[in-house]
Amino acid sequence: MAIVFHSPWDNADQWLAALRAAMPREEFRVWPDVGEPKEIDFAMVWQIPHGVLAEFPNLLAISSLGAGTDALLADPDLPRNIPITRLVDPLMADRMAEYVCATVLSYHLGLDVYAEQQSRETWQRHQTMDARDRTVALLGLGQMGQRCALRLDALGFNLLGWSRTAKEINGMHCTHGNGHLDEVLGSADITVVLLPLTDRTENLLDQVAFNTMRRGTCLINCSRGEIVVEDHLITALNNGRLRGATLDAYRAEPLPRGHPLWRHPKVRVTPHIASLSAPGTAALILADQVRRARNRQRLLDLVDMKHGY
Repeated sequence: MAIVFHSPWDNADQWLAALRAAMPREEFRVWPDVGEPKEIDFAMVWQIPHGVLAEFPNLLAISSLGAGTDALLADPDLPRNIPITRLVDPLMADRMAEYVCATVLSYHLGLDVYAEQQSRETWQRHQTMDARDRTVALLGLGQMGQRCALRLDALGFNLLGWSRTAKEINGMHCTHGNGHLDEVLGSADITVVLLPLTDRTENLLDQVAFNTMRRGTCLINCSRGEIVVEDHLITALNNGRLRGATLDAYRAEPLPRGHPLWRHPKVRVTPHIASLSAPGTAALILADQVRRARNRQRLLDLVDMKHGY
């Protein structure tokens, strides 16, 4: 049997090297050069074209090479009778927490304000605020959200959490369900989006949501671009409802040249790098998934088709 691999990333060769080191006896076939489709029994993929996975009749399982699976689940021909798994790597959670903490601290300390002043050669000090008086809301309390909460709590911030289902996290006031979202958005100084993309979260942050936020709120989106209505975000930035936004995910990626987010004075753009997959550690996790699939054991971090993640 063989494993099909597909990744559009720049480091695809690093992925293959790490996977082959972790599974030296396995045969990896890089799509589209897959040979006989009947010989493929496991897929490790990211953004593989729709319809391809349905061509492998003996597929035991599919593993995403990233934490998200929305691109996989959007495939109308996706085999839904076999296990599909997310990549849950503690190192990726650490990387996300570092990105979130750095960005939250930047807004908390007013570094965005001082950068703008520097462009005008303006020397002006502003009143500081203690972390305990700054409220940070985390939307999404999965592994990534919980790791961010741990790090932000250690920095002393007042934390709010919102998720689909009830969670209990030390150092954080947690709520869940759509009925409590406005309460969280209206209480936060900085809102961090860490949600999966599902039918329920698409366009979640629209004009109504932005109008619920405190004036001067900062937004950080580290999940999926489709959760934020970009035109409504720009309006909220222009009218002063939002002080600033740091975006790591967009509806179209790469962000198209000439897009207004590139040059907006209140927006910081990063190219979806908040929590890059780490081939070295991920390969060991994926090797275990292959072993489980071949031994007919339950795979880890299975996607719940009903909820879309």
